Amino acid sequence: MKYRLHGKENRFSIGAYPDISLKEARDIARGARRDVANHTAPLKAKTAKIEAHLLNEVRTFEYVAKQWLAFKSAELVTKSISGFNGALNNHILPMIGNKPVSEIKLEHITTIITELRRQRTMAMARRVRTIIRAVLGFAEGRGWVERNVALSNIEELKIRHIVTSNPAIERPSDLGRFLLRLDDCNDGSVATAMRLLVMLPVRPGELVQMRWEDVDLVGADWRYVVSKTKHLDKSKHIVPLPEQAVVLLRELHKTRVVDEEGKGWVFVSPVYPGRPINPTSMLKSFQRIWPEYNITAHGFRATYRTIAHEHLGIDPIVLELSLSHRMPGALGAVYARAQLLAQRREAAQRWADYLDHLRQNAWRVTTD
Repeated sequence: MKYRLHGKENRFSIGAYPDISLKEARDIARGARRDVANHTAPLKAKTAKIEAHLLNEVRTFEYVAKQWLAFKSAELVTKSISGFNGALNNHILPMIGNKPVSEIKLEHITTIITELRRQRTMAMARRVRTIIRAVLGFAEGRGWVERNVALSNIEELKIRHIVTSNPAIERPSDLGRFLLRLDDCNDGSVATAMRLLVMLPVRPGELVQMRWEDVDLVGADWRYVVSKTKHLDKSKHIVPLPEQAVVLLRELHKTRVVDEEGKGWVFVSPVYPGRPINPTSMLKSFQRIWPEYNITAHGFRATYRTIAHEHLGIDPIVLELSLSHRMPGALGAVYARAQLLAQRREAAQRWADYLDHLRQNAWRVTTD
């Protein structure tokens, strides 16, 4: 086929009959004339289409998911990355991993979500939906898909959020009796961690990660980056240590295991030297101490917030900051900067003293 472009005569080979039928030849010639009309050489346009097709085959969902994770890794904590990889490897990639992102349709996504809903694993269904939306959004931003089909608002993608809470002790009398039983616990560093968990309103996973280089026994505080927000905020959360906590830590300090720079875990695992204890160890001990009460380690944060406010009258703002919660509203940033450290230190000491009171009077307390 002859054509003229930019003042020069050129030839474009359509193919030989019968390898190319007459209909196919006419379609190819029609497309070539369209390319020339658009000031593009037919051979160049054909090459571009082949390259685009090859790139499309390479840009599978698995490939794009890896690109997305690499892009997000700087702002995600290790636990989040592990969770995303688990959801990808177990639920998403087996279904659509080898499929080019440009060919993924809404029904591919709803099939995955529907199966997870059938299994009643709602939390995983939400995570899978979030990941697929994020990966396809990443692809859309780079022009690899025309639109993010996972953003559809159809019913199959709506997953009802079921609010669950960690069982917690809510009555001072129950808390006092629990503390008496805790006194009889002789599980070494695990027992000390349990006593501090009741005393300090921190997350179990953060407590077991406590390190000696972050603890100031003279200034009576512990500074660390909050695990749930470390990808957003690198500033350290300050936990004022009441006198009772300092006493417990000083006792552990006598047998501490640290490196040449004085760094090391506070709660060293008795099973795996060089590692901290597992939060599950505390949960098992709590359940062994009080099997008739469905206690969770995380529930003591709720215990602190409820009893400290209702029975000690501590300001809710002070409590929320002690729990390292982000304050909502226009004043949230102001409170976060102020930290109210003096008020939180006073609240920490009042709470520790109140726990001593409940423990000492547990045998007499019958009503709240």
